[in-house]
Amino acid sequence: MKQLTFCLAMAALLLAGCKHDNKEFKTHTLSGEKCWLQIFDEPYIFDLDTVGVKVTYSLQWPDKGVISPAAERELMFLCFADSNKVNVESAIQGWIVEDVNDLQTVESINEEPGYSYLDIQGTCRKDSTLVTFIIQTEGFPFGAAHGMYSTDFLTVDLETGNAIHLTDLVADTNLLCEAIAHAIQDLEVNKEVRECLFDEFRDVERMPMPHDFFIDSTRSTIVVNYGLYHIAPYACGIQSIVLPIFWLSKHVALTPYAKRLFGPESYIE
Repeated sequence: MKQLTFCLAMAALLLAGCKHDNKEFKTHTLSGEKCWLQIFDEPYIFDLDTVGVKVTYSLQWPDKGVISPAAERELMFLCFADSNKVNVESAIQGWIVEDVNDLQTVESINEEPGYSYLDIQGTCRKDSTLVTFIIQTEGFPFGAAHGMYSTDFLTVDLETGNAIHLTDLVADTNLLCEAIAHAIQDLEVNKEVRECLFDEFRDVERMPMPHDFFIDSTRSTIVVNYGLYHIAPYACGIQSIVLPIFWLSKHVALTPYAKRLFGPESYIE
């Protein structure tokens, strides 16, 4: 049920799509695939001496200049774990490495005996002044007990081009972490999270800083996310905690920027 709730929230974001009615914001698609054979000196698992490796990506990427260079570097880091490249093309080339050590580039791989793969999908949704980039990553190393996956969000204010962080929205992150703990314990919308928590996170006074967050399309809630294994078992999936802005403002002071962003009816002084 927890994963169903998360999937519904994701669907709402994805269905909104990236509308290009704002001429100042446009995207283009970056996509590609590369395959290798991983070669072992002696037979590996299941008596194989080679294992296929496949990486794929398909991303809606902002056109040059529509977000700030710093925000684009953050987006490159989410996708390719590198924020130091001069542009996304060089980041991709650094991520899809050429032949090294025991990897041999091939045109395609035989997927029948099993193989390792990594896939990154990126889309976005936009309203009048915000765009949220949604990066979904899935990987399965050959021979592993299970795959790993993640969903990362990056929200950019199009009026400034800058990425929005939780520190831009709340005045005290310690109080935010306390508010997240109360939201899990007290709000019915977070019941499934409460039921999945590792014992060490049950009934605590504060939670760890979340992995990331997104703002819902009505700008009435913030949803903070914790990745696999962070606060709950793998079987429970990614944990998403809903923080209604009006409720949140009772627990932690919102910044002047957040008040402008959410509007005067969304919070209490």
